[in-house]
Order: sequence, then structure tokens, then C-alpha cells
Amino acid sequence: MRQIVIQKWQPEPLPVPAVDLDLPHLSAIERSAEVLRHTCSSLEYWLSPQGLLREWLRFNLRIACVLIVPALVVAPLVSLALRQFESWVDLITRTTSNLILFPLSALLVIGLICGLISIGRSILTTRVRRQQYRDPYA
Repeated sequence: MRQIVIQKWQPEPLPVPAVDLDLPHLSAIERSAEVLRHTCSSLEYWLSPQGLLREWLRFNLRIACVLIVPALVVAPLVSLALRQFESWVDLITRTTSNLILFPLSALLVIGLICGLISIGRSILTTRVRRQQYRDPYA
């Protein structure tokens, strides 16, 4: 890694900024652009006349491009895969819950029917016993 940085790090001294000699003959927009160029060049020269700032920016932009391009290509694919995984897990969860709830609900219905039959039998047997047993004093 250090070898790559040393190989790519090649600062060059900046030339002293100079105003264009044709500045008075330029149009208003061209003069404005020339003044902005000279101001930016003067500021850059004032901050780093050896060109270290320019090389630092260039190097960091290269690193940013190397990291951003895969991120822009890979990140959407990863998010798509995660979304698919989420939908599969949701589908499996719903299917499993349905597979568990269906037999439980069937058992509940069977239990209720058996309970109703038992209650009905007990009511019938008590009626039959009441009819068979007559109070002799009544």
C-alpha cells in the first residue's frame, strides 16, 4: 500500500500566478472568468506553492473514485438481495404459522363438537332419568 502511495504521490511546484496580458481587451464575462481564475490560482499558490495541496486533492479524488464506483455498483445489488431475503422470510413465516394454526383450529373445532355432544348426552340422560323416576308422593 505504501509503495502505491509513493508511486502515485508526485507533487509538482506551481507556477507563479500571472494576470493575462489581454485582460483589458477581453469581454466582461471573459474578464470575470480571468479574475476568478487568477484569484483561485493565487490562493492555491499562497496555500501550497510546492503543489502538495493539489497533489493531496488529486490523490484523495482517485481514492474516492476507486471506492465510489464499486459502492454504486454493489450497494443496489446487496439491497435487492436483502429485500428478496426479507420477502422470503416473511413468506416462510406466514406459511409456517398457517401450517401450525390450521391443525390447532381443527383440534379446537373437534374439541368444541365433542364438548357439545357430551353436554347434549348429559342433558338427555338427566331427562330420561327424571322420566323414569317418578316421585310416588307427587
